[in-house]
Amino acid sequence: MKNRVTVLHGMLPDLEEYLKKSGWKIETSVGDYEVLRARRAGYPRPLLIHDRASGGCGYSIDERDMKVYQGWQRNRRRRGLDPYSYTREEWEAYWAGVTSSKKKGEKDESV
Repeated sequence: MKNRVTVLHGMLPDLEEYLKKSGWKIETSVGDYEVLRARRAGYPRPLLIHDRASGGCGYSIDERDMKVYQGWQRNRRRRGLDPYSYTREEWEAYWAGVTSSKKKGEKDESV
């Protein structure tokens, strides 16, 4: 588990959608650093994605799960998206969620 591959900020929702379409069941995350946990029948362990708080460069996926990661990259390439970088829409959606001080469903009464 020492070696990890980075998933950039903003690309996590796309990876989660890919996993769902590929037959993975998304489970509740455990702990402070785990941001995504998924299981699939026949796969030896859960797929775990952690927040890389120390570097701030994105999320990390275990190198043992490289085939799943490469499948997601192929899927992005087939859809015409850069598999190594986020789209402008992904980046803006990520930062809109990070910089928002209100929680989902709350009204912004600061105006």
